[in-house]
Amino acid sequence: MVKRVVSDLACFGGKALFHSVKPIGQLSLPNIERFYEISLEILTSRRFTNNGPVVHELEQRLCQTHAVEHCITFANASVAIISVLDTLAKHKSGEVIMPAFTYIGLPHLAKWASQTPRFCDVDPATHVIDPERVNAAIGESTSCILAVHQVNAPCNIERLQQIAKENDIPLVFDSVHAIFASYLGKPFGSFGACEIFSLHATKILNGFEGGYVTTNDSNLASALRTKRNFGFTDEGHTASIGINGKLNEVHAAMALACLDDIPSILDRNKRRVAHYADAFANIPGIRWVAYSEVSMMPNYEFALLHLSEDWPLSRNDVVRIIRIENALARGYYEHTDQLAKYFSKDFCAHDLPVTCRLAREFIQMPVGELVSNDDIERLAELFLFIYRNASEIKRRLDQSQNVN
Repeated sequence: MVKRVVSDLACFGGKALFHSVKPIGQLSLPNIERFYEISLEILTSRRFTNNGPVVHELEQRLCQTHAVEHCITFANASVAIISVLDTLAKHKSGEVIMPAFTYIGLPHLAKWASQTPRFCDVDPATHVIDPERVNAAIGESTSCILAVHQVNAPCNIERLQQIAKENDIPLVFDSVHAIFASYLGKPFGSFGACEIFSLHATKILNGFEGGYVTTNDSNLASALRTKRNFGFTDEGHTASIGINGKLNEVHAAMALACLDDIPSILDRNKRRVAHYADAFANIPGIRWVAYSEVSMMPNYEFALLHLSEDWPLSRNDVVRIIRIENALARGYYEHTDQLAKYFSKDFCAHDLPVTCRLAREFIQMPVGELVSNDDIERLAELFLFIYRNASEIKRRLDQSQNVN
């Protein structure tokens, strides 16, 4: 619905801009016939889980994709990260150095692995963890460095590897947002002790739910395969504390069927990001987070919008307005208050000025297969309407808050 007056906004009782929600996830589909074909083989064989042939084929394909020796799939990326942290810490409690500007769930996983998150600030331009902050944070209790590649830029891999080697500390990369990207011509997957990727439906490679670890370390790969299967080394014998972290065959089939479509998915992502930039070009106070194309060949997974400090409405007010219009945007990594709440002993806001600033600035806009060019143009019209009518919108928002 075109907005002509402020009361047309859905937050004030008007009709929503979109009939169906516009999400921020990829939600891509594979070749359906290929997925059905593999699924029928699973049903016929009745091998539904326990490291079956489809999981094995997927792992082999991903080894080729990432140019690594080992790929270990898991039920999800969270279980993969917990397993990696516990294995590298040798089942002892310690500290995991990680960026504060990242997904709120990441420090939870450190806790599940009996580790304490040690938060570091990030680079203001690339938003990735600051290596010198990492170096300064290393102590006797440090069990691991967990660096996170941002969707728009890679970590400073060389410097982090140098720091890890000098201090004899494992370096792990959360590469969920670097899947199918490359660094200096080399695919992500073989850096550090290991790298971790996701097969969640919202990610580029859709396996419904799942994750995997890539590594060239045979001992680590063996330990992770054991851990994901209750610690069993063979029938009836366990080598360590384990977990049921196995990927099932149907989820593996979905990911396998999606693999051949990745080039076209990445191309559509790039075109979508470019269309956002074109459609919003004439709206004052807006810029888009640029993708690093010098050292990194990106996957264009997200469209991240930055509002200038003098934009007439706050980031949170804008997100609130457009979400009610069924555009499910959200503040990008807006969780610093939650970090302070749940990790109060580990989180000191005054030590993380860049993170605290960035957490207030960005909007993660709808993307993926359910967002068309027409949708993007309608969103641009909505933003322009909000900008031009900001004073009246703010007055009514404030008025409604006072009533409540």
